Amino acid sequence: MKRNTLIALAALIPLLMISIALISLPEPDYEVVARDAGFELRRYAPFNVAQVEVEADFATASAGAFEPLVDYIQGGNRGGRNLPMMAPVNQQPLPEGADHAWLVQFVMPKEYPMSYLPAPVDERVSLQRLPARLMAAKRYRGGWGEDRYREREADLLAAVTDSGRSIIGAPIFARYNAPFVPGFLRRNEVLVEVADPDLPASGQE
Repeated sequence: MKRNTLIALAALIPLLMISIALISLPEPDYEVVARDAGFELRRYAPFNVAQVEVEADFATASAGAFEPLVDYIQGGNRGGRNLPMMAPVNQQPLPEGADHAWLVQFVMPKEYPMSYLPAPVDERVSLQRLPARLMAAKRYRGGWGEDRYREREADLLAAVTDSGRSIIGAPIFARYNAPFVPGFLRRNEVLVEVADPDLPASGQE
């Protein structure tokens, strides 16, 4: 009887993991303004991020940034406060990095103004408020490998160019799920800022 109970409980673990995986974390506010061939056009409201610059390749950049960023939201800050986790985790190449220097960002809770966010203890972590932006987004499922990402990145950049819109800055790899989530359930996106006639381009300020 005890053995059967353990087997039954073990069988429930994958279902529990899938249920957890399907719970969506809060995201920055945005409005979908258009759906074009191959991408979605979103107008994002301003939001705050905690970020770390790392020297690494594509596959290891997030690992190098996770320790200081997780420590920051788990009390490693001047106020010793825990901050809620949000999505996505963003990874973007730095202009001078040539794919060997990256900016990795945790989105901060939308209800916390910049003045409320505690100062980081770790000097590698900085806080920044991102302005309102118009972003093209391409969503896909699967693992976080570079080949899969590069294929979707190329598709997005080509689709945006074909639409006649002007691209601003480098693409962003956005991940919305925890590492334990199976690939077929993961929500990944490629994001890139595009010129918005109604807003000053943040990449040109």
